[in-house]
Amino acid sequence: MKQTVDALIERSVTKAIEGSASMRFGEVTAVDTTAKTLTVTLGGESLSSIPYMKQYAPTVGDQAWLLYQGSILVAIGCSA
Repeated sequence: MKQTVDALIERSVTKAIEGSASMRFGEVTAVDTTAKTLTVTLGGESLSSIPYMKQYAPTVGDQAWLLYQGSILVAIGCSA
């Protein structure tokens, strides 16, 4: 019984970690202030239409903090 319970706990912990949000950094290459989105270079790829938080006023060249979970990506700030 203990082995079964331990296995269930281990699987739950693994799934929780896999489903958690992560932080990435990308260079801002374009900003659309009307749509409140930006374009970043992340891992050599250009990603566009990324929404940003209203407290963040992105500028081209920023190293943006990108919070992502699954396919959701949001810019939440930048490195000073």
